[in-house]
Amino acid sequence: MRLLITMALMLALAACGKSAEQKQREETAVLTSQGEKYVREKVLEPSQAQFRNQFIGKGGAPCGEVNAKDAFGAYIGFQRYISVARDLTLLAQDVSPAEFDVQWQQLCR
Repeated sequence: MRLLITMALMLALAACGKSAEQKQREETAVLTSQGEKYVREKVLEPSQAQFRNQFIGKGGAPCGEVNAKDAFGAYIGFQRYISVARDLTLLAQDVSPAEFDVQWQQLCR
């Protein structure tokens, strides 16, 4: 028990010493992972989704590209996505190109 408490205290102290850059990297990783999770919920074979060109856009919205499989099991090619929240995750195929571009400009660039 004493060892467990000591380890918890050491971890807490180590977290206090993180630089702003380390904190930023960790926050980016968490947001990117969350964005991937929400995108995976929208595609047919979540475990097969491929991601690239990911970044955090304006206001913390994860943006990037995903390649997912269609109903025939073939990859459809990379398409852009924006993931603000579970119910606000948008794939380029979900709306018209003009509408997606407006959202992309507002949330990602």
